[in-house]
Amino acid sequence: MVGAVGGSVRFVIRRMISEPNVYGCWNARAAGLDQTAEDAIETAARAEFDGVDLLVRDILESGVNVGDLRLRMDDLGLRGGAWPLPVNWRNDVETFEADLARLPLLAATAARLGLFITGTWVRFESEPVDDATLENEASRERVVERETARQIDRLDRVARILNDHGSRLALEIIGPRSERTGGGVPLVGTHAELARRFAPLRDARPNVGVLVDSFHLFAAGEELENALVWGPSSVVWVHLADPARGDRQTLRDVERSLPGEFSSTRVRSILAALARHGYDGPVTVEPLSRCRSLEGLDPLQRARKVREALRRVWPPAPP
Repeated sequence: MVGAVGGSVRFVIRRMISEPNVYGCWNARAAGLDQTAEDAIETAARAEFDGVDLLVRDILESGVNVGDLRLRMDDLGLRGGAWPLPVNWRNDVETFEADLARLPLLAATAARLGLFITGTWVRFESEPVDDATLENEASRERVVERETARQIDRLDRVARILNDHGSRLALEIIGPRSERTGGGVPLVGTHAELARRFAPLRDARPNVGVLVDSFHLFAAGEELENALVWGPSSVVWVHLADPARGDRQTLRDVERSLPGEFSSTRVRSILAALARHGYDGPVTVEPLSRCRSLEGLDPLQRARKVREALRRVWPPAPP
């Protein structure tokens, strides 16, 4: 079966036995592809990833046999990575409640696939407000407090369901300042703001932690230590991508390159530090669809390009 996808039996057996605590995962969507779960699993194995991230909602809607998917992952020596949170919790209450009602089934399905990590980004800006609110500090702070309380309330309900099924929830910041429209009140754009404003959620739900993203760290002008203010054990998921250019003031979220293309030393140092701190989980490369290094490549070529970039920045194992 392994030979059918061109892999090495020896490689797969080594991967299954060693069970690395920090492991690289193939995420098709993060590399700008729309693959089925079956194709993502096969691509991950052929490109020699240790794990695979999967879109659980799409799996259920497709009607594919979840048990068969898990057996195929096991046959290929693939670990379950993460699954994007399939809950629209930032917008209208009706959509949120409908998604929340489906979450127990989705979380249970994720667990069957060995996926126990999910994540979502927190809002970096409120809905548009009038000029008087923007110009008054007390009014701005009231908006921040109201929006933060609403987010915490919804994410608390999400985290409670996830915890029932063994999943942890990673919170991610959006670092680029250029993503803000200017019409709303700034909410969270740094890990320091995340830690301060979402501390009540972390205290109430220990399965809530941080998604460390090397691109957003750069865009926010922060170092890894800023993401560890809740402690190293709070790191739930790791994303890697380099900025396509170095101007933080105008950098957009979609302007990304493969890890190591802008600064291999920086990304390698982040991974090495996380390993020293005892991080135990998946590492997903997230260059998105506009990455120039992936242009014109078919899915397998793209996956192998991503895997090679990950190998280049992976810190050497301690002796």
